[in-house]
Amino acid sequence: IMSKSLISIFILLVVITACKTDNKSVESSMNDKLSNSLSVFIDSCWNDQNVSKLNELVDKSFIRILNGINVAGNENEMAAHMNVYFTGFPDLKIQYSDAYIEGNNIFMNWECTGSNTGVFGEMPATGKKIKIQGLSHLYFTENGKLYKEDVYYNELDLLQQLGYTLTSPVLE
Repeated sequence: IMSKSLISIFILLVVITACKTDNKSVESSMNDKLSNSLSVFIDSCWNDQNVSKLNELVDKSFIRILNGINVAGNENEMAAHMNVYFTGFPDLKIQYSDAYIEGNNIFMNWECTGSNTGVFGEMPATGKKIKIQGLSHLYFTENGKLYKEDVYYNELDLLQQLGYTLTSPVLE
């Protein structure tokens, strides 16, 4: 009876350990997939200005929210949005730090640099250099496709670096 109990306990421990190892393996695999997706998003899409890479990276339901405003509702709108930055800042570069993966999410701090030598939206080129910091929260589906990005940065800081100023409101 004692040996049957020991065998049962041993089998139970093996099963529990195997399940835990399997979970860690799945989690590690997803973390690797998300890390790779982050590299493609930053290095290829943004830094190499290769918006065609978006089609392998983003889900059909993709949206980008910039400081609380929905600026892209699909892959094509995201490519157009990115091209506004590429036109305004042909040498635009993004470096990220403190990327943290939790479940199917990535949280990261980033820094963007570039020279405004082209038209940025409707604003003429200023020739000024910019350096801004921000935070992004990237959301991924179970199969590793990016379906949402929340981006936060100080737009006033960006505009001031380009030479724009605020004027006091007229109070009557």
